[in-house]
Amino acid sequence: MSHYMYQASYSPEAIKTLVNNPQDRTGAAKAAIEANGGSMIGAWMAFGSDDLLVIADMPDDASMAAVAFAVSAAGAIVNGKTTKLLDMPTAVEGMTKAKAVLDAYRPPS
Repeated sequence: MSHYMYQASYSPEAIKTLVNNPQDRTGAAKAAIEANGGSMIGAWMAFGSDDLLVIADMPDDASMAAVAFAVSAAGAIVNGKTTKLLDMPTAVEGMTKAKAVLDAYRPPS
């Protein structure tokens, strides 16, 4: 399983609905994630360019893509973006492999 960070903003219509009928949408996000074999680690509302942030553990990239596509298709979310997160052992492995890449790669000169 891999961890993913999903960030998005609500559409103006969704914001209006949430203001007129305040509600915690964590359950809806959790249901979408679990429908694709994942588990939700957490969900937060945020200040700034994104209204919400969700961290999920998903079986694969296609499962996470399915959640992102479905949530966007429903119309309440705009500007959704997904970031695959690396655990530290995987990041260190990438750092280690970067040495071979540096030995082979030459920047433009």
